[in-house]
Amino acid sequence: MTDSAVQAKVVEMYERRPFPSVADPFRKTAEEMELRLKLLGLTPQDYQGKSVLDVGCGTGEYTSWYASRGARVTGIDLSRTSLERAKAYALSYGLSNVAFERMSALDLRFPDNSFDLTYSMGVLHHTTNPFQGFCEMVRVTRPGGIVIVSVYNKFGRLRHNCKQKWINFMAGDDTGRRVALAKLWFPGTCRRLKRRMRSESDTILYDAFGIPHESQHSIGEILGWFARKRLTYTGAFGPVTIRDVLFAAGLPEFASFEPSLEAFPLSRMAGRTLRGAARLVRARNGAHPFKPPSILSRALIQTAWFVLGFRFSIFSLAGRKEQ
Repeated sequence: MTDSAVQAKVVEMYERRPFPSVADPFRKTAEEMELRLKLLGLTPQDYQGKSVLDVGCGTGEYTSWYASRGARVTGIDLSRTSLERAKAYALSYGLSNVAFERMSALDLRFPDNSFDLTYSMGVLHHTTNPFQGFCEMVRVTRPGGIVIVSVYNKFGRLRHNCKQKWINFMAGDDTGRRVALAKLWFPGTCRRLKRRMRSESDTILYDAFGIPHESQHSIGEILGWFARKRLTYTGAFGPVTIRDVLFAAGLPEFASFEPSLEAFPLSRMAGRTLRGAARLVRARNGAHPFKPPSILSRALIQTAWFVLGFRFSIFSLAGRKEQ
């Protein structure tokens, strides 16, 4: 299948099933954004009053979150349906500092050095060339600006991959049949995914089981991208060293994040255990410089992601562009 054909299939699915379309977007983003940004090494000064680009904005929940915090935000996506929902969502909150354009993540029609912060939340892995999309993000980011990449985690998705492959074998390219079979054969997984989104809609199931194309990545691979494009690592979500995990669990923002673990029993248990461990070691919540993880740290964290499974099926790394 050609690259254009793959892209067309992905866009077609999201035209019919705009994503994420969460039932309570502000609640979901509020649960995770403060912790997410702190662990990525960002401060409000990195986005307040700054120009921000959301690459693959979908229905605009993150776009509007940044705009509501004083950033000037542009969201781009190829799904017209998603963009219309994103515009309506921003208007419902009276946000005038946000704009949306139909554009490919692989061909950003902006001049070099246009934005202070560029991020992509779970989109590059649905393109045919994720590294090209990453290079485009770096190109349009100003020197000294931040680039955040969020991609599927090949270790956290290993068990889910087995389910996907079986369903794809049985249902072929019929995305509707894939979702129907997922609901029949893996009802527990489907219930947990819907509970995570706090919605009875099948939208999350199409993203999990119906997607026509995806790639999966490791921490080491994305760090390699950073090295090639001269980005200085600033942090990660989820944390990618044991030290950073304990730091995260000791933060006051972790209490807001914990409800997002409720649908996943192992992750919920791990969260409570880590919170207790952070208290025992008296993890501090002050200044905490994040360092790139060693090979051993990556191995330990990625093993933990495999055990915890789908709740950690995506991870984010942030880097600052060389001046």
